[in-house]
Amino acid sequence: MDYTLAMENGLLKVFYDFKQGLVQETSTAVIQNLLRMYQPPHITSVAQLKAVGVDDPALFQQLATMQYINQTAEELAPLTRYKLVLSEASAVYPAVKLGSDVVSQELVMTLKPGDDRTKAHAWLKALLDNARTITLVDRYLCVEQTGRLKASSRQFLQLLPKRSLSIFFSAYTTALASEVKQICHQWKVKQDSSPRYTSVHDRYLLIDGELEVVVTSGIEYLFDTSKECTLLVRKIN
Repeated sequence: MDYTLAMENGLLKVFYDFKQGLVQETSTAVIQNLLRMYQPPHITSVAQLKAVGVDDPALFQQLATMQYINQTAEELAPLTRYKLVLSEASAVYPAVKLGSDVVSQELVMTLKPGDDRTKAHAWLKALLDNARTITLVDRYLCVEQTGRLKASSRQFLQLLPKRSLSIFFSAYTTALASEVKQICHQWKVKQDSSPRYTSVHDRYLLIDGELEVVVTSGIEYLFDTSKECTLLVRKIN
């Protein structure tokens, strides 16, 4: 069995209460955070289940057959795919503290060399459709010798809605602003002065300050299929 992760006893109890419709109002936030991180199937032991009040002889027998009898969550974690324990209180490895940990669940699209990028374009276009402000962090949008937008940068900008929109560029120049506004005169093009993306390596797209898209190989490879390109989409707290 390819188990994904373990849970500390308190969360394991909330999980089983939730399955039986017994979650109290005070546990609603906990279960919401748990479901954001949870990926089935989780690993557990007979001792863990008994400790949280679960009485399931058939499951006990199944776990005993696999020798999952007396282990704690920490002892079970190394046997899982992600080697992690979901926790309400601890952020010390192997624990991941729900709602406030450097480990988080994100949506990832991985495109290998030669893969069609059409789905990535459609997804990005949908994410951008209702945006009011966009921050674009990529130092390689322009041809170095001329300072003009690369063809791939122009293709990317075509994904943006053609209406009133503020676009902040990390690599801002007046020439860039002029060229971008030729694509849509309603766009306001500005310099990004936020310290958030100082000294970053990857390329980033920040939508309304709430949703961040990391483009690992750069905007160019959203259109050039010669290299792989990964999109990582996450909500900013």
